[in-house]
Amino acid sequence: MPTFIYHALDPDGSGKQGEIQASDRKAAMAALAKDGLTVISLREKKAGGSRVFQTGRVFGRVTALDRILLTSHLASIITAGVSLSEAIDILIYNNQKRPALRKVLEEARRSLEEGRPLSSAFEAHPEHFSPLFVGLLKVGEASGTLEETLQSLEGQLFRDYELTRKVRAATMYPAVLLAASGGIIVLLLTFVLPRLAASFGDSNLRLPFVTRVLVDASNALAANKLLSIGAFVLAAAAALWFFGNPTGKRYLARMLSRLPISKELVRQLALARFARTLKNLIKSGVPLVQGFDIVAVSVGNEDYRAEISDMREELRKGLSLAEGFRKREHYFPRLVTSLVSVGEKTGTLEKSLDTISVFYEKEAERTLNSLVTLLEPLLLLIMGFVVGTIAISVLLPIYQMISQVR
Repeated sequence: MPTFIYHALDPDGSGKQGEIQASDRKAAMAALAKDGLTVISLREKKAGGSRVFQTGRVFGRVTALDRILLTSHLASIITAGVSLSEAIDILIYNNQKRPALRKVLEEARRSLEEGRPLSSAFEAHPEHFSPLFVGLLKVGEASGTLEETLQSLEGQLFRDYELTRKVRAATMYPAVLLAASGGIIVLLLTFVLPRLAASFGDSNLRLPFVTRVLVDASNALAANKLLSIGAFVLAAAAALWFFGNPTGKRYLARMLSRLPISKELVRQLALARFARTLKNLIKSGVPLVQGFDIVAVSVGNEDYRAEISDMREELRKGLSLAEGFRKREHYFPRLVTSLVSVGEKTGTLEKSLDTISVFYEKEAERTLNSLVTLLEPLLLLIMGFVVGTIAISVLLPIYQMISQVR
């Protein structure tokens, strides 16, 4: 009979964990309910096996989805009346297969046991948790509204995740198309063209210029086929690694913000994130100037980060938010300035910022769809030009050979 490991709440609201034997999961749930327990998690205990395979990867990272689930589960458990330390115990138990997140949660438990705030454990891992994440937690702990703060944070993280996912999904097809085209070209130059070049050499024809260029390139690649293919794979892996680390991401973002085809999308994404982040900070009770400290780090755009940092100093001197935007029309359009000005005058700044974030999220989606629609035929044209060049370089000598025979 299988054994199930459970974590549940007893009628008094205290956490309880243990093991129970039952014929299946449904029977285990019924037995625990009969004992008056409210089940939070229930999983079958695996017998034997290597500990490495049971607990998942030894090394890992905290993903965006991990952070969303963490805030969602923590808010739900606290809402059920469970104490913060017991809630962390439940999350540790439920994240056995996520070693990086489990490590942070274990540190959080030690922080609570030592009388330190929960946010201090997350603050010690800036590679996993942004200043926005830590800042909102600190505000929630200080104001006693941790549950509401976690719910706002979950919404913020989810919107960021959705936008990032849409951008990645839209760019996946062009990236795969370019990689496949590069691979096909390398294979043609390495394996196909050298054999044709040998036939051309035997015929003593004077090859056209484009054919000579491709034959020279082909001979260089064919001199060591394994090295050529390995260099192509290594270059692709190096590009993925570079653009996957923070320095590469900053360089890519800076490059995209300068290109005419993508700079509007970059601006819309930055404005949506700025407005949404500032709204959640103000909603959580963070003063405007302090909120700008967090927004400057969290906006994810170097140009906007510099402007927000400058504006923060102006706000400290008494300048209004709308006036700061008005001085920076290149970064903050008139729509943003007008809505913020109305929000400041009527005391509805949160609502104005929410309207701005929703508007620019929708605009970013439209721009993204338009870019993808434009990129697909553009890439096909580029591929057609490259393939056509190779075809002409091969067909011209064949035509010359046929003419010579005639």
